[in-house]
Amino acid sequence: MRANRRRQRKPDPLAHPEAIRAVFGSLRNLLPDVIPQSEKHLIKLLNAVRNVERHPASDTQRGRPSRWKRTDLIHVANNLRYTLDRETQGRVSLNSFISLYVRILNFPSDIVEALVAGNINLFEAAQLSRLTTERLKLTPSEARELRGELIRSHVMAQGSEASLRARVIDQLNEKSVQPINKESRSLGIDVVDDLIEIDPYDTRHLFWEELRRIALALRQITPDDIDDKTLDDFLSASDQLSNVLARVEKRRQQRDSQQYF
Repeated sequence: MRANRRRQRKPDPLAHPEAIRAVFGSLRNLLPDVIPQSEKHLIKLLNAVRNVERHPASDTQRGRPSRWKRTDLIHVANNLRYTLDRETQGRVSLNSFISLYVRILNFPSDIVEALVAGNINLFEAAQLSRLTTERLKLTPSEARELRGELIRSHVMAQGSEASLRARVIDQLNEKSVQPINKESRSLGIDVVDDLIEIDPYDTRHLFWEELRRIALALRQITPDDIDDKTLDDFLSASDQLSNVLARVEKRRQQRDSQQYF
């Protein structure tokens, strides 16, 4: 029962258009010759940064050539990490900021208002933002009213993120996306690309992106890089990661067992 309830959470100060634009401003101050003045072009630059993070330099066959130099994109990535570490104390990663927070700038105004007020969180806002006039085939006022009704009922029921996502899928007459169970030869790139292609607002791709980033970092670490404090910090973090993976495995086993009934 507890898994179907809305989790208690603290307000997210970065989940606000002004906070996101403040990060943009910090980047412009740090890299005035690289960061575009146009917000639209800056967002395109950040997406290119994210793409560079996902694909190693040796992988030249994927995607279109970037309009920016790879060295500039890496420089932007390093400065963005510095800014996010300073502003969020390491709570928000580069991938999370680009994949999730920047999208707030394109959310409908009523969704932004509910997010800033704390009635919904960022993941819920991303799902509700899929309920556009085009997808619903409604007028703007009708679409806004529908989103408002979903928010009100969701808050009153103290529903979970999963329950709200299911209601959005139902409103859009979509079939629930089945898990992608295929072995990836590129540390999760295929799974990430498939999830984004199916649903750009499906935040589960961050799971594989973060694991892939860890795997790439491990390739460059040598025994001489590890001291006692690093080892203690790593073991503490790995305990939490192991617990998360154990819960995922347990959920998968439960789902598999139900398929036989």
